Amino acid sequence: MKKRIASIMTAALILTPALTANLSSVNAANQPESVTSVSNTVSLAKYDDGLLIDHVVYFPKDMTRSNKKYPVVVWGNGTFASWEHYEELLSQIAAGGYIVVGNTDSFCGSGLTESASVDFIINENKDSKSIFYNKVDVEHIGAGGHSQGGMSAVNAARRNSYIDCVFDVQGCQLKYEASKLNVPTFFITATEDTIVSSSWVKSSYNACNAPSVYASVKDVTHFGPVDGQSASIFAEYAVKWFDAFLKNNKNSKSVFLKGGSLSKDSRWVDYASKNF
Repeated sequence: MKKRIASIMTAALILTPALTANLSSVNAANQPESVTSVSNTVSLAKYDDGLLIDHVVYFPKDMTRSNKKYPVVVWGNGTFASWEHYEELLSQIAAGGYIVVGNTDSFCGSGLTESASVDFIINENKDSKSIFYNKVDVEHIGAGGHSQGGMSAVNAARRNSYIDCVFDVQGCQLKYEASKLNVPTFFITATEDTIVSSSWVKSSYNACNAPSVYASVKDVTHFGPVDGQSASIFAEYAVKWFDAFLKNNKNSKSVFLKGGSLSKDSRWVDYASKNF
């Protein structure tokens, strides 16, 4: 059984480049499975890609009536998790004016599937049959993720030059991987996290040579991003982070600088930043 599981996981990773190369033809034949309202301001499109890993996309409800192009956030899941576990977090990011691309990969640490999510939404932007046709700001794409998904976001940014910044929540990436980042990265941990320790995340921050921020959410466990109440704290700063580096919002960027509101927010501790 263990060998079978390992084989399936390996096959999924091997298939990912092929998935990336063939997404355009796959999605030309498959419209979103459904579009369901998840709030007054956000909708959700589900795609059946015909393989092990499917895509879901949160987007502002007014997108279909707008002539604007929207920046993108791709998301990586924690181990054994899927996009459903992050509905509150991802929908709040989308409500901030983003197209947010999730997937069903529960073992995404390599960054391959999150990088494929970038290629997926770029292909949708080119497909005249897609609801995302000409809606995607392909010049402004960020990567986020939780736990193994944080590791995924780091590695996706290393793999995919379209990614402009990283929002790494309790990521378990190696110091070596973090040292190869060249885009602004927010390394986040939590004071009650007993799975990925603050020292592990701080070591990634220390190894990173790009503009970066480190901070820890008080009184939150490893599962804060999947908890409705705690998820809002992460979503609040995710929107500000992406506003800073995907919308070039100077006020949002100032939040993360020394003396900015993050360093003074009583819900956070151990703030540090460098290379800005």
